[in-house]
Parts: sequence; structure tokens; C-alpha cells
Amino acid sequence: MKRPAWNLLTGTLTRYALLFVNIAIGIFLMPFTMHHLGKAQYGLWMLVASMTAYLQLLDLGYGNGLVRQVTQADARGDEEGMNAALSTFLFVYLGIGTVALGAVVLLASFALPRFPNLSPGEVRTAQLVLLIVGARAAIAFPMSVFGSITTARQRFALTGSIAIVVALVQGAATYLLLRAGYGLVPLVSATTLIAIASYGAYIAAALVTFPALRLSPRRFSLAQAREVTSFSLYLFLISLAIQFGYNVDNLIIGAFVGTSAVAVYAVAFRLADYQRQLCNQFNGLLFPVVVRFSAADEIDSLRATLVDGTRIALGLIAGVTLCLVTFGDRLVLLWMGAGFAESIPALYTLAAAGVVLVAAGPLGNLLLARGRHRVVAFSCLGEAILNLVLSVWWVRHYGIVGAAAGTAVSVTISNLLVQMPAACRLLDMPIGGFVRRVSTPALIALAPGIAAAWLLRTAAAPATFVEIVVAGAIVGLVYVAAFVGLGLDRRDRRRYFGRIRHVSAQPVTPAVAP
Repeated sequence: MKRPAWNLLTGTLTRYALLFVNIAIGIFLMPFTMHHLGKAQYGLWMLVASMTAYLQLLDLGYGNGLVRQVTQADARGDEEGMNAALSTFLFVYLGIGTVALGAVVLLASFALPRFPNLSPGEVRTAQLVLLIVGARAAIAFPMSVFGSITTARQRFALTGSIAIVVALVQGAATYLLLRAGYGLVPLVSATTLIAIASYGAYIAAALVTFPALRLSPRRFSLAQAREVTSFSLYLFLISLAIQFGYNVDNLIIGAFVGTSAVAVYAVAFRLADYQRQLCNQFNGLLFPVVVRFSAADEIDSLRATLVDGTRIALGLIAGVTLCLVTFGDRLVLLWMGAGFAESIPALYTLAAAGVVLVAAGPLGNLLLARGRHRVVAFSCLGEAILNLVLSVWWVRHYGIVGAAAGTAVSVTISNLLVQMPAACRLLDMPIGGFVRRVSTPALIALAPGIAAAWLLRTAAAPATFVEIVVAGAIVGLVYVAAFVGLGLDRRDRRRYFGRIRHVSAQPVTPAVAP
């Protein structure tokens, strides 16, 4: 915890390892699963997954609120305060899990039989899948208490390593079950049981990270619950907006177009999700670090974190998006076949939204850490409402591209026109100067990157997975070289490389936190 740069570096590397494992598994298993289940069954699965994703809203924003509370208590050296917060929310989450299970039963009994475009057989299958996945979601709520410990103490690499093992086991189970001829319900049952069993490993990681952990009903504190709730209610609004942004499109497409269109959209969404994940691992670890800077009122550190974090995030997402736009059409046709060509325009639209989402990640972290959660909450809520309205309106005229466009427009307005000015005002930074500092390296690097991409696409014309990966890697190397050599000035280059050398030279410490 005294070495946030080291924690961020090792955590980011582990999360990238997890991401590459998930991408490799997804690239192999998605067409394999689609072939064995069929478009209709796969689309049905995605439809049910979208419904259960809304159960996360029952978290009410307590996830990050608890991390914030535990981090602040840990920064004060208050182990009893940490145990009180953790004990309180273990029982809060047990109650939430019970409510989630009840909600799943109601959805299975009353919502699914009335959902449009589903046959009676599909309804029965969807009900079973919903009950299985919903049970896992209910169990996950109290288990999240243990994850808050490792996050607050910045043990990102430890939990990332566990997640890698779980992903590999679930991938192997999926392949073996489908190869043996089993259908959707046995597949979901097996992967859900593996996920539930993995919670034991996360509990062990929490005990290693915080040996003084003592959970007890006697430590339940209404004062702790009220304090976290006053912050978390706004995080709930943010979660509501995120769930709408990520899942409402599937519901709208399923209702207006059908489950086969959901399967086609899922291809575009999956690749766009990989685009965001590939560039968002660093952003995902910033929150507890920024909270510690904010608790100590280190304004200069917050300014540096905002500028450097946004510059790096934008640089990463711009380079990856360049490769995706250049070779995305060929990748989709090779990966899924000509029957999914309709997903390509939606992919480009979602990729544009991904650029904004990733680049704006540090802005939201800063606003939350500095107590401006109302700004983030209401901008995200407005984003969700606008996304819903635009997607319903445009999907009728433009199909899945219309749904993707609704997401892109709402994301851009929320992040660039609301959150960015609020973050700049908070740290007394001129908006124009901030935009110039964070965007210049990426814009300069795009010129040689685009030239390399155009040359490789037209002259080399990659036609296999390996050729596309190699061409993308070459474009990426050209872009990174231009970003570092031309985009960054000499002072920033020296500062970044000096920080990397300093972090890399630090010795590895034991797993148990002091």
C-alpha cells in the first residue's frame, strides 16, 4: 500500500493477462458455442444474461462505497473500523442476496412468459437458465465483501491470478460439455457451479491480505451503514446508468427485431467490449489509489494522476481502435462467417463509444474520490435515459446500428460535456489546456498509424487470423513509437521512463500486508 505505482503495475499486468486469456477463450469458444447451440439458443442466453445483469443494481452502489470506507479506515490504521464496515455489509449483502433471489423467481414466473418473440419451449429454457444464473448472482452479493478487502489494500495481482484460473476452468468445461453434445441448461449449470466454488479462493485471498479480519454480528454498525449509504446511493444511480448502457440494447433489439438479431449484435458488442477491456485495465485500478491521494488532500498528485491517466487511456484506446476499424470487417468474417456481416457497422459505432468511455475513465474516478458523486450520478442517469430513448427510436429505422448509435451519442454527451468540465473545475485546470495536454500525443501518433494501417490493408491484404494479428501488431508498434517518440515531449518521456525504472527496481514483498 506504500507503493501504489508497484501495485498498479503488477495489478495492470495481471489484469492484462486475464484479459488475453478471456479474449483467447472468447475468440475460440464464441463461434464454437454458436455452432453447437444455434443463433436462437445463443441469443436466448444473451437475453437472459441481460436480465440478470440488472440484478447488480441491487448492490445500490455499496461496492465502491465499501471500498472507499475500508480504504479510508486502513489509511488511518483503524483495523476495528475496517472490521466494523466489513461485518456490517456482510449482513447487508445477505439481505440484498435474498431480495435478488426473490426477484429472479418473479422474473421467471411472470416476465419471461410474456416476453415477445419467445416460443413456449424457449420460455421454459429461459426460465431454467434465469434461475441458475440468478442463484449465482444472489450468492455473489455477500461474497463481494471479501473482494473489497483485496481492492482496498491494492492486492490486484492476487485476485487477478485467481480469476485467470477460474476463466481457464470455465472455458475447458464449456468446450467439453458442448463437445459431448450437452445443451444450454447443462452448460450454464456447470459454469455457474465453477463460479460459486471459486468464491472459496477469494475468501482465502482476503484472509491473506488482511489477517486481522474478524466478521461478527456484534460488529454490525448502523452508523457505518448510514455513512456508506449516503455516498453509495449516488453510486447506485451510476450503476443504473451503466447497466442500461450495457444491457438495454439487447432487450430493445430482442423486443423489436428478435433473438437472432441479438446474437448478431452480440458479435459487435463482444469485439467492442474487448476493445474497451484491452485499454481499461489501468483505469479499473485507479479508484483506491485516487481515494488515498484525496484523503491526504494531495492536489498536485491528483492533477498529475488525472492528466497522466487520461493521456495514457486515450493513447491506448486510440491505437487499439485504429487497428479494430482497419481490420474489423475481415476479423468478423473470418471469426463468425458471412452471416454476421451485419454486425460490422454496429461494431464501428460501438468502437467510437469505447474511445470516449475509456478516455473519460480517470475523470469519473477523480470526481468520485473528491466527493462529486452527484455530478457523476446525474450525468450517468441522464446518459441512460437518453440512450434508452434514442435506441428505441433508431432501432425501428436502422436495426442494430440504431441501437449502437444511441449508446454512442449518449456516452459522448455525458462524459465530454458534463464530467470533463466538472473535473477540470474541481482541480482548477483550464479545459482547453487539459484537452490539449491529454490529446496531443494520440493525435500526433495517429498520422503514421493510419498510414501504416492503410498500407498493410491494401498492399498486404491480410486474409487469415495470423496475418491480421501480425498486421495489427505492426500498426500498433508504429503507433506506439510515434506516441512516445513524437507525441510526448522530452520532459514527459524522461519522467515516464524514470518512473518505470524506479518501479521495476523495487523488490517483491511478502503477500501479507503490514
